[in-house]
Amino acid sequence: MKLERLNLDNLDRHIQSSFDAIALLYQFKYFDQAKYCSFILIDQLAWLVSGSEKRVNIYFKSWLNKYFTKHYPEISADELWASRNGLLHNSSSISRDTVSGKASRQLYFVDNLNTLNELSTYCDGDEIYCLVNTGKFMQVALFKAVEEFRKDLMDFNIQDQEDVKEKLGKLLQPLYLNR
Repeated sequence: MKLERLNLDNLDRHIQSSFDAIALLYQFKYFDQAKYCSFILIDQLAWLVSGSEKRVNIYFKSWLNKYFTKHYPEISADELWASRNGLLHNSSSISRDTVSGKASRQLYFVDNLNTLNELSTYCDGDEIYCLVNTGKFMQVALFKAVEEFRKDLMDFNIQDQEDVKEKLGKLLQPLYLNR
């Protein structure tokens, strides 16, 4: 069966719009909201290639392990999943996974640093918590991860092309149909 190249124009617009929103929120010091949007973008892109997996934690962490953690290796997919849940559900860095020990460390995002390399990551001696540079998280690691993900879509380095095509339609469908 010949694979048909995916039309990623709408996805590219969606990704660019997401990054524009993240940058705008960050610029005006709405750091938590910028992180919300970052985690939502990861959720959406991970879902596109989730296949038949229905559990968000599995496909979210799988996407992070494949694309993200190599660009910010000091933090793990488990820690990011726990941080995502804490932020989205509790407006905190504490989630069930940090409390139960499923995530080895609690991530504290440090916002508004002067450079992307400042405080790249700092962990306490007992490794109970880890400080993360928010700018590096969003502007370097997330950007590079999304870039690699998009390349994989274009190069057919994904398992189920038809499933991705169907999900692209769902993700990118207009919210208001012909009003």
